[in-house]
Amino acid sequence: MSLTSKINGKTKRDKEFKEILLSIEPNKEDYYTLSKKNPFSDEYCILVPNMLPNPQFLSSLVGTAFDYLARFRIAQFLKREDVIQGWVATNGFEKLGFPNDHKNSELFYITWVDKILECINDSSMSITNLLEIAVHLAKLEQIVRNGVKKENINVDYLLFDPAPEEVINDLDTLLAVFEEKFMIPEIISKKSEVVFNPRFGVGSALVSGADADIFIDGTLYDFKTTKDHTLAKKDNLQLIGYFILNELAIATMSDDLGFDYVHIDIKRLAFYKSRYGEIEYYDVNRYFPYNNVKQKQKLKELAEHFKENKGRLHLMWRADIDYAKQLLEEIRNWDV
Repeated sequence: MSLTSKINGKTKRDKEFKEILLSIEPNKEDYYTLSKKNPFSDEYCILVPNMLPNPQFLSSLVGTAFDYLARFRIAQFLKREDVIQGWVATNGFEKLGFPNDHKNSELFYITWVDKILECINDSSMSITNLLEIAVHLAKLEQIVRNGVKKENINVDYLLFDPAPEEVINDLDTLLAVFEEKFMIPEIISKKSEVVFNPRFGVGSALVSGADADIFIDGTLYDFKTTKDHTLAKKDNLQLIGYFILNELAIATMSDDLGFDYVHIDIKRLAFYKSRYGEIEYYDVNRYFPYNNVKQKQKLKELAEHFKENKGRLHLMWRADIDYAKQLLEEIRNWDV
């Protein structure tokens, strides 16, 4: 189970959770674009057509690989080695039995990390040097997110098989557009506050997993490689879901109680549509201001929803789980 699974889930409880998000779902009309074009409209010009031979399978692989590459480029710009921390792909290595069952996987992991760090610390190196590595990391992440059982894992596919040429070419072009449209002063500077792969403390634990792409200067970005320029409901709910889970993390003092959480103050939500080079913003701080009555009501509803089923909260052994539960009980008793 995860945030995405709960949004797409068919059980009564999943539908109840989805109703909470639907009640705060951003309106399409309240988004705006950096380019001043109408958001989610036919005004967009596709810069990187999807020419993949097996789009149903390869598009997902490209999307995950691009997430890694985009973060690597930002890390290189900022000289931030911590981009290698918190990878879902690392859990994929663990599913391989890393480092015990497949000794070679340890060598691959170390080699890949060394190459990534070399690239991050040398601005003269192109991120395109990491294309193959990003695809391998994407494969490892997919076996985790798709719940592939260990006995069904194809080690050759994960560690040895090269990426299809069409995938490499697609990623190369997507990166060129990213450089032109995203790596600009209006979005990021050397002094920017950046959190890679942000998680949401207690909130992530309650939904059994939630992590976003990147946080930059008050904006939480979700990278998309889809050719669809419209606003998908599942994406809209996922983005507002990240926001409300982050507010729950703040309310439960996740950064002080030892949870996997770096405090972020989300003022805007955004989609980066990589095939169009377009960014769609939603000023969540304007429509859902911090600590207002509506927000407190939604946090109370979330705390009540997770009263009987607390997801993976009990597995957060490094955190003060008892105090977190106490804070959740206090939220359930808020008078709003």
